[in-house]
Amino acid sequence: MRCASLLPLVIALVGCASDDTSSVSGSGGTTAAGGGGGSTGLDSGTWPDAGNDAASGSGGTAGAGGTAGAGGTAGTSGAGGTAGTSGAAGAGACAAMPAGWPATIAPWAHNPVLVPTKSVSANGADNVYAPDIHAYGGAFVMWYGAQGGDGHDRIFMAWSMDRAEWRKWPKDSAPAAVLDVGSSNHVNDPSVVHVGSTWRMYYTDAPVGIEDRIWLAESSTLTGFNKVKEVLGPGPAGSWEADKVGRPSVLYENGTYKMWYDGAANGSRHVGYATSTDGVTWTRFSGNPVLKNAGAVDVKKVGGVYVMLREAGDGTYWATSPDGTCWMDRGKLFSLSGAGYDQFGQVTPFLDVENGALKAVWFGGASVGTWDKNRIAVAFPSDVTPPGGGGCTACTAAGSSCAEACQGANVSGGSCGAPGSTNPGACCACASEGCDACKGSAPDCQAACVAIGKAGGWCGHPGSINPSLCCTCLP
Repeated sequence: MRCASLLPLVIALVGCASDDTSSVSGSGGTTAAGGGGGSTGLDSGTWPDAGNDAASGSGGTAGAGGTAGAGGTAGTSGAGGTAGTSGAAGAGACAAMPAGWPATIAPWAHNPVLVPTKSVSANGADNVYAPDIHAYGGAFVMWYGAQGGDGHDRIFMAWSMDRAEWRKWPKDSAPAAVLDVGSSNHVNDPSVVHVGSTWRMYYTDAPVGIEDRIWLAESSTLTGFNKVKEVLGPGPAGSWEADKVGRPSVLYENGTYKMWYDGAANGSRHVGYATSTDGVTWTRFSGNPVLKNAGAVDVKKVGGVYVMLREAGDGTYWATSPDGTCWMDRGKLFSLSGAGYDQFGQVTPFLDVENGALKAVWFGGASVGTWDKNRIAVAFPSDVTPPGGGGCTACTAAGSSCAEACQGANVSGGSCGAPGSTNPGACCACASEGCDACKGSAPDCQAACVAIGKAGGWCGHPGSINPSLCCTCLP
């Protein structure tokens, strides 16, 4: 489960490497001691979901890094901190900036976009986070984690036409896990790649307690994932990742799987990197960790450059790399919104990228200081026009949607009519979705598509009276 206090981060960067298996080069010589305080607030030997990671005052000041550059200064109580450069490598080869990077990125005014369905036991702990979004089949598909009233995390799925209004599978008022815990204590933090006809989900799996490992699950559809096997476990005794590993971020590029992940040992959390040719057997990068005192990262290629996001108590932070191993810290990407949903931090961020261009940044908004009541939210770049809908998660029944609320009034469709409202009487705008004459007895096309085994759908042919030319279902 996601339950944490704020995490002060001082990022120590390593130098560039020539390829995925070579040793680190350009490390800049010997690094001086870092002032001691920079990582004292980190995980206390557990992930931030352990619930006992109290931040311990100011982060302190990192000492000078010798020829590797200044270490930077940590923020106080939850601030993400800033990082020094990694010597000559950091000032040169590691310093690539993404082409077309937006001038600013800001949390959306209509956040949060997805909240727990608290009436359902699998969502009963009032905690959703770790979104992973893909454009697919004419819509946007989100896999996300949610904590149940039984204390176990599971992975769920939702979809949207506009990134604003989301429909949960199989039903907003009764979401079901696409990957259940099975015999594990929890499963969460999905990172999904589509290879051929198979969806491959890499995720955090804790067999007992919070002894996290990285596992693979697979499905031929958007739902119904089955566990395959553990693909990455903790490192050897005494290593930087000896206690546990988790929170994978996986890309599939030119026949190679690339994974960035959290590793923890002795109260510290760092980021490692591994590669695979088959997605099952992984080789760790010899220069690990590639980013120190950071975690819950997501990595995508934006404008020809790798971009990494990381969570923090005072906003979302980022770093860039030309090759995925040599990282330059860029500091804070954007701050907290000023609203209640993320007043204690932004967790498990995700880069939403299409054709190499950034479209959105998703994150879990921490509404309480223990980081165990999160809501999924989005930030949009200044060069992207935000969607016109959304903003009614506070006036519909918890976790439901306007589409489902309008069905209660015998109307097949609905959207948010009063963004930001907390009044159920002034909330949704109800109107037929357009397929009433062709969808049969189902309340809407979403239900009609789910009934034939699909993950969801919408009215694809408004006004049709032909059942065979009616709803458009997700593939």
